[in-house]
Amino acid sequence: MGTESNAAVVALQKAYKLERDGQEFYTQAAERTVDPKGAEMFRSLADDEVLHAQIIQRQMDSLAEGQGWASAADLDVGDVDLDAPLFPEGKVALDKAIRPDASDLDALLFALKIENDSFSLYVEQAKSATDANAKRMYEYLVGAERTHFDLLMTNYEAISSMGGWAD
Repeated sequence: MGTESNAAVVALQKAYKLERDGQEFYTQAAERTVDPKGAEMFRSLADDEVLHAQIIQRQMDSLAEGQGWASAADLDVGDVDLDAPLFPEGKVALDKAIRPDASDLDALLFALKIENDSFSLYVEQAKSATDANAKRMYEYLVGAERTHFDLLMTNYEAISSMGGWAD
């Protein structure tokens, strides 16, 4: 395995861990969230993280078997802007917005951090990917993490301003 392949495997291992950690967190958050809308959102996110981990595992297996990157043609990438930040107003502003006594908000803030960490890794890897299948997979994951972030932020804002989960 060449240096580029080693770096790819290291990035994939980090990505896989982020997805598995996210799945575990979302599963626990679903169990602890009393509101049915919040619990369902967290369960859905946990399911998505399992799918993302499977996509990443497929790539790790293909590289480990010396077959290069597996085809990513089945992934619907959509329109992904790798230069658009996830936190439009900056993470510091979001960190200051959290109320220390609100457990649902704490869970959402932590979830936003998880998505930001994954998003940042996937953008970095998509920009540096030289293989078309690697680039496509990472772009797909960038889009998925942005969708997760937007859903979480919508609920964060709904709970902060209206006291309940978004519909």
